[in-house]
Amino acid sequence: MPSHIDVELTSVCNFRCQMCPTGNLSLERPGTFMEWETFERIVDQCEPHGIGIRFIGWGEPMMHPQFFRFLRYATDALLPTHLNTNGSKIGGEFEQTSLLGLGLDSIKFSFQGTSRESYKEMRNVDFFEQLFNIIRTFHRRRADRRRPFVSVSTSVTDEHPSTIEVFKKRFAPYCDQLSVGSTTFDFMDLDAAHHSDRVKALAKAQTLEKRHFDPCPEVFDKVAIHANGSGHVCCNDYNGETDLGNIHHDTLEEMWNSDTMTYYREYLAEGKYNLPNCTNCFNYLGTKL
Repeated sequence: MPSHIDVELTSVCNFRCQMCPTGNLSLERPGTFMEWETFERIVDQCEPHGIGIRFIGWGEPMMHPQFFRFLRYATDALLPTHLNTNGSKIGGEFEQTSLLGLGLDSIKFSFQGTSRESYKEMRNVDFFEQLFNIIRTFHRRRADRRRPFVSVSTSVTDEHPSTIEVFKKRFAPYCDQLSVGSTTFDFMDLDAAHHSDRVKALAKAQTLEKRHFDPCPEVFDKVAIHANGSGHVCCNDYNGETDLGNIHHDTLEEMWNSDTMTYYREYLAEGKYNLPNCTNCFNYLGTKL
C-alpha cells in the first residue's frame, strides 16, 4: 500500500497564478469540490494501514466549505495529515486556532518570488505582506508545540541572489523549513493575451538545467486522487490523463496494484521518462538558479 495519498479537495482556486493551469485557466477539467462520501471512502481505506493524507492538488484546499470537517475526520482516524495552501483562507483567529487544534501534522505555505512586486506579478494578487503576517502569527501561536511542522516554499524567476537572501533571513525565524526553487513556465500558453509582456519575456528567456527526479518517488510512494474521486499516477497529471479507476467503485489497493501503476514503476525504475506526464516533469527545487 502507498505511504500517503494526495487528496485534491477542489480543483478551484481564488488566485490567478500565471504559471499554474488552474490559475491561467488552461486546466481542462471542470472546477469541482470533493463530496463528503468520496473523502470518507478514502480515509476509511487509509485508516487500517496508517496511510497519510496530503491536502494538495490543483486548487486551494481551504476553499472547500467542509475543509475543517474533512481534516477532523482524517485526524480522528489517527492518520498523518499535511496541507499545502496559499494561506489566503487562514487569516482569521478561528482558522488558525482550528488548524492548530485539530492535529494537523504539517503545513506548507506557498509563495511566489521574493518580494511584494514579484509575487503580485506572477500571482495577480497583492498578498505578499499579508501572507508574511499570517505565517508569523501562525508560528507564534504554535509556540512550543511540536505540530504542525511549518514550511515555506517559493520559486523565483530573475530575482537577484541578494533579494533571495533577504527573503530567507526574513522568513527563516517563522518556519521550520524554507525552500527556494525555480519557477516553471511549462504550463503557460505564451500566446494567451492575459500574460504580460514581461512574463512572456521571462518565460522565453529562461534557461534551466532541467533534471528529472532520480529516482522519481511518485509512483512508488503514493496515489493522487482528484476531487471527483478518480485516481491517477501522480500529482503532475493535472488533467487526469492516467486512469487508475475511481474510489467509488475501485479500492485503493486495486489502484495501487493496477497494471497502469506497474507499467509506470517499471519504466521509471529503469530511468525512462518518455511517458505521459513524465516527459516534462522536472525537479525544479534541484535546478541551478
